[in-house]
Amino acid sequence: MITTAIIQKLVATPELTAIVGDRINPNIIKANSAFPAIYVFCDRMEKQGCYDAAGVKEGVVEIGVFAKSYNEARLIIQAIRTALDDFTGIVNNVGLLMMRGKEVSDEYDEKKELHIKVIEFDAVAEPK
Repeated sequence: MITTAIIQKLVATPELTAIVGDRINPNIIKANSAFPAIYVFCDRMEKQGCYDAAGVKEGVVEIGVFAKSYNEARLIIQAIRTALDDFTGIVNNVGLLMMRGKEVSDEYDEKKELHIKVIEFDAVAEPK
């Protein structure tokens, strides 16, 4: 539910799809994928205990970027920020409240020759 809503929000961002197309995946980027590609990982979202039982969740959404060049990865992160920094709205019947993203350390996969950037968003999601 949350992952699908975030992916739909990202796919609806022209600056992002101009670079990655539809290569925005839930949880992982599969072997032999074309690059650049993005994964959206929402398994760090937990049910709020004090609000209600309707499925409100809060936690961290992790979005990873795999790209052939550092500049391409940086441009993708900028496009993700355009879509999600301080976003509040309803996507795919899910109310989303996204805080400003925090980038974690950059990585480089020497074997696959890929630049990896990860950004994490504190978020609240509620089914509508």
